[in-house]
Amino acid sequence: MQGDSDLSPATPVDPPDSYPRELETVVTLADGEPVYLRPVVPADIDRIRHAFAIADAESIRLRFFTGAPPADEQHLHYLVEVDYRRRLALVALDGEGNSIGIARYEGAGDERPAEVAVVVSVEWRRRGVGRTLLLALEEPASRAGIDVFEAIYQPGNRAVDEMLAGLGYTDRRFEDGLVCVTKSLS
Repeated sequence: MQGDSDLSPATPVDPPDSYPRELETVVTLADGEPVYLRPVVPADIDRIRHAFAIADAESIRLRFFTGAPPADEQHLHYLVEVDYRRRLALVALDGEGNSIGIARYEGAGDERPAEVAVVVSVEWRRRGVGRTLLLALEEPASRAGIDVFEAIYQPGNRAVDEMLAGLGYTDRRFEDGLVCVTKSLS
C-alpha cells in the first residue's frame, strides 16, 4: 500500500481548541503490533483524499454503499472537521505514521442512536484495528451523552457482522436492504 505519513503529522501540530488530546493513545494489537490512535483533525484532509484515491472498489462499496466515495471538497471537509463530542472520528496509524483505519460516530442530536462506521485498509484487516477503533469511540460518546450506537452495513459483509456481534451489537434488523444493529453504551 502507498503510505500517507507525509500528508499530515502523526501528532497534530496545531489542532482545534476543542481537540481532545486525552484520546491520543498507543494500543497493542493481539499480534503485538503497536498502533497509534488519535482524533482526526482538519489537516488530515489529504489523508482522506489519498485513502479515497487508493481504496479498492469493494471497500468503497461496502463503506459507502456505492461505487464512488463522496469526494467533493465540501464532504471531505465535513469528514475532518468534527466537534469531538457529537461527531468524532479516530484515525489509526502504523509505526511509520501511515493511516491504517478510521472510525467515527455521528450523533443524531435527538433520541436516535449515533451512527458508527469503520474502515480499515486491506493489509490491516482481521488484526483487531476495527474493533480497537470502535471500542475507543465508546467512552467519549458516553461522556457526550450518547447512549446508543447504531451500525448500518450491507448484508453479506460477514467480517463486519462478526466483529459487531463480538462487540455486543444486537437487535439485528433489515431496513431498506441494509443490516442495522445497535449497542447500548450505558
